[in-house]
Amino acid sequence: MGLIGLGRHGARYAKHLLEGVPSCRLAAVSRQDARAGEQFAKEHGVPFHADWRDLLRRPDVQAVLVVTPPSLNREICLAAAGAGKALLIEKPLACSTAEAGEMVAAARAAGVPLMTAQTLRFTPVLRRLRERLDAIGSVEFFALCMRAERPPHAWLDQKDKAGGGVVLEIGIHLFDLLRYLTGREVVEVRAETAKRHTKQVEDLAQLRFTLASGAACFVELSRVSGGRLCRAEAVGQQGQLIADAGTSTLTRIEGWKVVETETVPDRPTIEIALEVFARSLTDKSPMPVSGEDGLRAVAMAEAAYRSAALGKPVKIG
Repeated sequence: MGLIGLGRHGARYAKHLLEGVPSCRLAAVSRQDARAGEQFAKEHGVPFHADWRDLLRRPDVQAVLVVTPPSLNREICLAAAGAGKALLIEKPLACSTAEAGEMVAAARAAGVPLMTAQTLRFTPVLRRLRERLDAIGSVEFFALCMRAERPPHAWLDQKDKAGGGVVLEIGIHLFDLLRYLTGREVVEVRAETAKRHTKQVEDLAQLRFTLASGAACFVELSRVSGGRLCRAEAVGQQGQLIADAGTSTLTRIEGWKVVETETVPDRPTIEIALEVFARSLTDKSPMPVSGEDGLRAVAMAEAAYRSAALGKPVKIG
C-alpha cells in the first residue's frame, strides 16, 4: 500500500500499517510538507515521494490510500485508476456529486476496486445498534448527533480546499450511517446551517432527512463545542436504543426506565477499515463501502447545501 497524505488523519493510517495489518505493508508515503514527510520516512524506513505521482509509478504499490483534503481526491483518483491501483479514499469521496460520479466511473472503467472510508460504519457500538433494532419493534425515526471542537486546521475553513463545513466534513459520516442503519435510501432533506466561529464554511447544522419509506431522520452537526459527542438514537414502538460512540455503550429504554446497558468492546475504526479493504482485495469480493456509497453520501450533502440556501426541502437525486 502507498499512503498519500500524512497529516493528522493520515498519520493514523500509517500507525496501523506500521504496527501490522494482516496482508498489508506500507510500501511508500507522500506528503505535501516535504520536510515532515522525509523525517517520517527516515524514522520508519519507508520510501518518501514529495510528488504523489511518483508514488503511483512504483511497481510495489498495489493499492493507494488517499487521506488528503477532499479537493485533491478527484485528481489522485483518476490518476490512480489510470495506473491500475486499487483505491481507499477517505470521506468525503469528493466535494461534489459531479466529481464523485467521475471518480466512480473512472474506477469502474479501469476495473479498479474503489472503497470509500466511511469509517463510522465500522464503529463496534453502532454495528451493535444495527443488530439490536428488532428489540425495539418497528423503528419510527432515528436521531443522530456529532459534535466536535472548533476546526484544528486553517484549511477546514477554506471552502476551496475543504469543499464545505460540518455538513461535508463530519455530516458525511452520519449521512452514510443513515443508509447503513436503515437499509433504505434518503429522498429529501430540509437543512439549516450557521457560521458561529468560521468565515467561509458552516460550523453548525440541523437537518431533517426523509427516507423512501416516508420516515424522518434528524441530524445535528457542530464544531462549536468544547468537547466531542457521537450518538445515534433509534426510536421504536416498543422502546429506544441509544448508542454512544464515545463511551462505546448501548442503552435500551422502555417507558421511563433504562432496562439494559451494554458495553461493547471497542476498536479503532481505521484499523478495521484497512482490514476489510485488504480482505476484499485478497478475496476479490465487493468493497463493504463502495465508491457508489461515497457518491450517495456526497449527494445528500449537496442537497443539504441547496436546501439551506433555498430555505426549503430539496429532493435528493
